[in-house]
Amino acid sequence: MWIADREVVDFEMADQTLAKEVNERQILRFLRLSGSASRAEIARHLEVTPASVTRLVNGLTLRGLVREVQPLAKMRGAARDAGRPGVALALNPGAVYFLGVEIGVGILRYALIDLTASSVATSDVHVSRTITPEEVVDGIAAHVAMLERDLRYAGRVQGVGVTVPGVVNLEGFVINLPILGWKGVDLLTPLQAAIGRPCFVENDAGAAAFGSVYTMPELQTGCSVFLVIGRGCGGAAVMNGRLLRGASGATGELGHMRIARDGAVCSCGHRGCLESRVGLDALARSYWGTDDLEEAQFEALSAEVAERFVSGEPTAVASVTDLAGWLTLGIVSLANIFNPSTIFLGGAVGPVLSLILEELRRDVASGIVPGLPAPDVRLFSLEPYECAIGVAAIAHQRCFDNSRIEIDMAG
Repeated sequence: MWIADREVVDFEMADQTLAKEVNERQILRFLRLSGSASRAEIARHLEVTPASVTRLVNGLTLRGLVREVQPLAKMRGAARDAGRPGVALALNPGAVYFLGVEIGVGILRYALIDLTASSVATSDVHVSRTITPEEVVDGIAAHVAMLERDLRYAGRVQGVGVTVPGVVNLEGFVINLPILGWKGVDLLTPLQAAIGRPCFVENDAGAAAFGSVYTMPELQTGCSVFLVIGRGCGGAAVMNGRLLRGASGATGELGHMRIARDGAVCSCGHRGCLESRVGLDALARSYWGTDDLEEAQFEALSAEVAERFVSGEPTAVASVTDLAGWLTLGIVSLANIFNPSTIFLGGAVGPVLSLILEELRRDVASGIVPGLPAPDVRLFSLEPYECAIGVAAIAHQRCFDNSRIEIDMAG
């Protein structure tokens, strides 16, 4: 039923097999972004003959991935294409599913998305705050087994993505996850062995950023940068619809960009990181004079400081002004490096960010390299299942991404 996730196509069969698989994935991607399309529209988009589209669509329909929907004229009020009249094609949402899992402190969040990348089920399980990698694998395997017992999803969960709030490389190794005490953990290998299907391990901020862009067609080209600011400061850059990963896959540690020579020690052990100047810990030190707070105090901190800033309390005004200055330096550096069209800011510091957004836009525009277009600085809301949905979207992307198909020239 599903498109085989082949990384390598035999050279002797490349002319037909490679072209067929590339075009199938292009059709699926086009239908995901457009919602529906006629065969003629698909042919024009792929720049192939209508007969070729008919053969490709027939194959996708037989596998249950594509279906015919109501006439185009009724759906869009548009004129019908010549040829086979009034028939639109769309993805079949329930053909396959992708599971995303967020590993948090004391919680596992699950999100299931369908072939259209729409969320269809979410849930969470409270676990030990010192959960081990082995226990995580067992928990995820149990959740997949539960889905397999559900007739709606049995045999249709094609991939599983997992996020962690730490540094991850391309091989699925968790390089450093201090809040759970994990270091140098191979999470991917035992996960795939336990689940028996493709799995992926990503940083949580990167997954959230990718998921946000993946469902917005207007952001499929160009570059967007995300900063998620809470106790830490994670981030990601998404370019032309793809998450930038770096040489080892660990790119996105934007909060550890050095913007000063001194200051408080960051969670990475260095001084002068952006995270140590704009995160909740920095806000606590600036406002309360200490970052030794209870978790509930950290959760209420940004809203509390924002409220007192609005009332003109001097300490709150000074704290917010200090945070805005350091954040501007960080955003200017990111804008100069990535030249993004949009910079999204979110996370637990959101209440404070909403107060300084216009100031950030103005100061970033005046601080970047002269002549460069100023990025649009926006706020985005990080919903409870955003990371889990985002990493499920990364698994979902594999069925549309032609960059993973290579020709084996060695044989």
